[in-house]
This record gives sequence, structure tokens and C-alpha cells, in this order.
Amino acid sequence: MRATKIFTVLVIGFFATSCVTEIGPAGEDGVVEIYTSTIVINSNIDFGVVDEFVSIASYEWNNLDEATVDYGVVLGYLRFEGSTNWHALPFSTPFENDVVVLRYSFDINNFDLIIEGEVADNNEVNEAIFDGDELRVVAIPSSLLLKGKGIDYSDYEQVARLYNLER
Repeated sequence: MRATKIFTVLVIGFFATSCVTEIGPAGEDGVVEIYTSTIVINSNIDFGVVDEFVSIASYEWNNLDEATVDYGVVLGYLRFEGSTNWHALPFSTPFENDVVVLRYSFDINNFDLIIEGEVADNNEVNEAIFDGDELRVVAIPSSLLLKGKGIDYSDYEQVARLYNLER
């Protein structure tokens, strides 16, 4: 990995380790950055119920610029506690009598992790499925996007190798 700055951020009751990798051609401030963050999901603190099917955890950030949000790529991956595999979001899993979908949305100020179930008022149970699991967010500015046949952005290991990210 080339030059890396690592810092810890306290946001909404959890700790996230962020890594900003400086690579590529210089931007306005002399550096083009890829932003990565790993968050341990705490279902008791992170999620708020939106309705009887949906819960959302909002994680604030201030690392992205408008161009990255509009023209770059922001990716989300999930690793289950005790596992070494990363799963690309959106991710769906059958659970008891429900099918639970984990997806995300983002803008320049935050990343929302969204849990949606098919059974009404099952939010707390659905949230608990992901308690202790890790969420990894990767934001790649358009100027650093690698394009070509065979690049699979749903494969975190491949993305990590291509962009020299933490594995």
C-alpha cells in the first residue's frame, strides 16, 4: 500500500476504523483518495425503525466530495462475525419465516445501511441477524476507477488487490 493515513472515528455509538489511501494523479489538494471504512454493526445502537418492515442505520462521514458521489463508485460489503468472506451489498438471506435484505444508500454526508424484511414488525429480530458483523465501505473517485473486462466490483478481494486496500 502506498501512503496511508489511519484514524478512528466515533459516530453514533460505534467505532469505525477508516483508511484513506493516497494514489493516482493529484487533485485540487494534491492528492486523489480512495476512502475505506470498516464498521462493526451494533444492532442495539445503530438502527432506527422507519416502518414495520424497514430499519436504517445512518453512518455520517465527511470524506467524500460531490464528484465521487456523482461519478465515482461507493461500494458496501458485509462480513459475518467469525468469517473471512466479504459479501457484496445488496445481500439477502432467508431467516426463520422471513427474507431479509440488507442494502445501502449514500450521499455526500452519510452512508445508510438499510434492513428490509417481508414480515411486518420483525425489525428487531432482523436487525439482530447482523449484530457484531462488519460493514466495509469503499469509495473510489471516478478518476481512479479501473475499467476493463473481468473486473468484478462485487468481489471485495479483487477490489482490495486492484486498489491496494486492507484485506
